[in-house]
Amino acid sequence: MKQVTLMTTILGLILIGCEDKKSADNDNDPDLSSTEVITHDIDAEGAAGFYYDLVAGAEVDSSGLWHMSFQMLPISAGPTTYMMPSLVLGTVYAAEYTGTLFDDMESSPETFMTDYFQDPTVVQYGGTNEVLHYDATTHVVSVSSPDRVFVVYEPSGHTTYKIQFIEYVSGVISYKYTSL
Repeated sequence: MKQVTLMTTILGLILIGCEDKKSADNDNDPDLSSTEVITHDIDAEGAAGFYYDLVAGAEVDSSGLWHMSFQMLPISAGPTTYMMPSLVLGTVYAAEYTGTLFDDMESSPETFMTDYFQDPTVVQYGGTNEVLHYDATTHVVSVSSPDRVFVVYEPSGHTTYKIQFIEYVSGVISYKYTSL
């Protein structure tokens, strides 16, 4: 009986020790600490935009506090108006970085306060830093330069995030983010 109790105790310690090691290893893996988000279909008939609160890490209603959203915005092309998917920034400061990978960025760049967009609409459709691009020859919307990393500073909570927009498929956008 004494041997069974001793063996159970030893086995329990081994399992607990292995579990702690596994947990510690996961803390160093940047992919495991980032949050991946997949929106609903913003292009579906009658669909509302997608509004996201980075601090809460959740989709919110448009009347609530949100930091970024994806919306179908009216774009005039001659006499016709089309609805185009666009990233719309809330009350945040944002900048784009192309010289570094998402996983390699560990802190907000020192130049952020000079890099941030003075005009937040530049990330919308047709802007100089648009996130979603419509190709008129193929009639396909895609993420423009998905390797870009955006840094977003949320002033009310003084929090900074890095964001990478990954894919757009049939009105659904996927992206990942993590705090810096």
